[in-house]
Amino acid sequence: MILEVLVTSTPTDKTFYYESNDSKIKNPSIGQIVKLKFRKKNQVGLILNVHSKLNLNFKLLKIDEIMKDLIFKNEVLKSINFLSNYSCSPLSLIFKHFMSGYDENVKQIGNKFNIFSKPQIKINDEQKKALKQIKKINLKNYNVINLQGVTGSGKTRVYMHLVKKKLEKGFQCLILVPEIILTKEWVNEIKNDFGITPYIFHSSENKKKRAQIWKSAILGETLLIIGTRSALFLPYANLGFIVVDEEQDQSYKQEDKLIFNARDFAVVRAKNSDCPIILCSATPSIETNHNSKIGKFLKINLKKRINKGPLPKIKVVNMKSNKNIICEEIIESIKENQKNELQTMIFINKRGYTSFVICGNCGFVKFCKNCSSTMVVHNFSKSSSTYFLCHQCNSRESFSTYCENCNKNNFLKFPGIGVEKVEEEIKKTFPTIKTRILSSDFLKGAGNYEKVLEEISTKKINVIIGTQLISKGHNFANIKTVGILNIDYLLNDFDFRSNEKAFQQIMQVSGRAGRKNVSGNVIIQTYQPKHPVIKMCKDYKFEEFYEWETNQRKTKSQPPFSNFISIISFSKVRENAFQELENIKIKLKKKFNPLIIYGPAPSIIEKKNNLYRYRLLLKVVKNYKIQTQIKKFLKTIIPTNQIKVFIDVDPINFL
Repeated sequence: MILEVLVTSTPTDKTFYYESNDSKIKNPSIGQIVKLKFRKKNQVGLILNVHSKLNLNFKLLKIDEIMKDLIFKNEVLKSINFLSNYSCSPLSLIFKHFMSGYDENVKQIGNKFNIFSKPQIKINDEQKKALKQIKKINLKNYNVINLQGVTGSGKTRVYMHLVKKKLEKGFQCLILVPEIILTKEWVNEIKNDFGITPYIFHSSENKKKRAQIWKSAILGETLLIIGTRSALFLPYANLGFIVVDEEQDQSYKQEDKLIFNARDFAVVRAKNSDCPIILCSATPSIETNHNSKIGKFLKINLKKRINKGPLPKIKVVNMKSNKNIICEEIIESIKENQKNELQTMIFINKRGYTSFVICGNCGFVKFCKNCSSTMVVHNFSKSSSTYFLCHQCNSRESFSTYCENCNKNNFLKFPGIGVEKVEEEIKKTFPTIKTRILSSDFLKGAGNYEKVLEEISTKKINVIIGTQLISKGHNFANIKTVGILNIDYLLNDFDFRSNEKAFQQIMQVSGRAGRKNVSGNVIIQTYQPKHPVIKMCKDYKFEEFYEWETNQRKTKSQPPFSNFISIISFSKVRENAFQELENIKIKLKKKFNPLIIYGPAPSIIEKKNNLYRYRLLLKVVKNYKIQTQIKKFLKTIIPTNQIKVFIDVDPINFL
C-alpha cells in the first residue's frame, strides 16, 4: 500500500508518498495520524489518500507507525480543506493548527461527564417563547440561529438549555468566547447556574490540559468546551452544538500567520458536522443581520431584561463648549453613586496616558524607532516607572522630560486622553475615591483579573475605568452609571465599518449599567450629538440602525454585498514592497478582467517592526466561482526574495 501523507513541518499543499509497513500496519485509512521520518526528523503526518499501486520512479520510505485510535473524521478533513482554500493558506499550516494540542504521552480525560448535578435553571416567558421558536427547526442537523437580545436578557440561559440537551445525548459542545480573560467568568456562570463544569481550552492553558482535551475530542468523549479561536482546531469526533457568544467581536479575527475569522469558520465546522450553531449577541454584525433578513439564518430576538428592569436611560452631552475631559454630568453621577454605595464605569478605548507626546518648544512628536506609530506614555502617575510604549510592536523606552530633538526640559505636552489620564482627573476631583483601570496593561494573568472582579463585586472599587475589555460579557451587579468618552474617533474613522463599530461599542458598554436590581443611566460625551449613530443609540433604535447601515453598504457595494480581499506586502525596502504588489496587480488584471483593485498604497501605519507595508484591496462580486478562481490564483503567489506577502480574505482591519 502507498500512503499519500500531509506533514506539518513545511508550509505547503504538497503531499508526500510513503510505503505502508505491512508487517506493522493493517488497513490504513484516510484521516489517520501517522508517525514518519521527514527530512531525517521524526514527524507526524495525516493520511489523505491510500493507493494500492502507483508508478513512481523513486524509492519510498516506510511509515513508522499508524496511531490506530487517532483518526480525523471526514468533517475535520473537509474543514481543513475549506480553510486552506478560503484563507489562501497551505494545507499543512491548517493541519498544524489541528495538531497543536497533540501529545502522544498524555491520556484523554476519561471521566464521565456530569450534567445532572443541578436542576435546570428556571427561564422566563420570553425565553420559553424563544426556545419554542428554535425547536421548530431541526436541531438534529445544521442550522444557523441568530440569537439577538438586549444586554441582560438571559441569552446564555436560552442556549445553555439547548446545550444541556445535547450533552445528555452524549454529544460534544463548543462555546466560543472572544477573549482568554473571559473564559473563567463564563465557566463560573455555567457551573453556578447549570451545574455543569466545562473544560477551558485556549492558547495560554497548560500543555497537559490542552493535550487531554485534544485526546478526548478526537476519541469522541462527551465534552463541553469553553474556548477562544484555538478551540475550533480541536478534532471533534462527535460535535453536536456550537455557540459563538459576542459573535460581532473583532477578537474572533486572527491576523497573523493563519488569517481567518473564527466566527465564520465556526459556521463551516457546524455545517460539516451537520449540527446547529447559535451566533449570539446584543449587537449582531451587519453580515449576520443581513443573513437573517434574507432567510439564511433564523433570527430570535429577546427584547426584555431578565430582571424586568428598564434599559438604562441614555443622555447625550455636547462637548463643543466643554473644556474638561469629563463632563459635569458624569462628575455628579460619580458623587451621587459613591454616596449610595453604587458604582460608576467610565469607558475610554485608549490605553496609556495620552495619544502621543509633542514638544511645546519645537513641535517634535515622538515616534517609535521601528514603526510609523507614535509612542504612548504609560504609568505617568508613577514617575519612577513611567515609560514610552509602541502599541504596534510593543517596544519600550525609558521616559524622559527632555525633548530628544531640541533638548529642552519640561516642554512636553500630552494631547489626547487615555485611561490613565481619566483616572488622574477623577482622583483630582475625588482624592479618596477608589478607582481601578481595566485594560490589558493592568491585567497581566488570569489570577489578577479574578482579583479585580472580586474587588468590583464586593464594592471595594467605586469607579471602574476601562477600554473595550469592560464591554465584553461582564455582569457587574452594582453599576449605576456608565460614562462613554471620546466616541467621536470611531465615528470618523477611515474604516467602512466605523458606524457599525461605534453603534456596537456604545450599545455593549451601555449594557453594563443597571444589570441587577439597580436602574441604570448612560452619559455619552460627543462633539457630534446629531450624528445618526448617536441618535439611534440614544433611543435604542436597533432595527432602524441595521436598515440604515445596510442600505448605505448596498449603495456603495460594500460587504455584505461584495467581498474584500487584502494583499499586504512587507519589506525592509519601501520600493520593493510597492513593486511586489504592482506586479501582482498586473497579473490579476490580465487574468481576471474586469476586477476592481485599489492600490498598491501604503498601509495606514506604513512601517511596523522595521518593515514597510503596502496594500492591494480587491473588491470581488458575490460570485462563488469567480472568488474560488481568484483565491486559487493567490495561493500560487511566490514573493520575491526577502519580501513577505499575506492575504487577508474579508479583512476587518485596514491599518
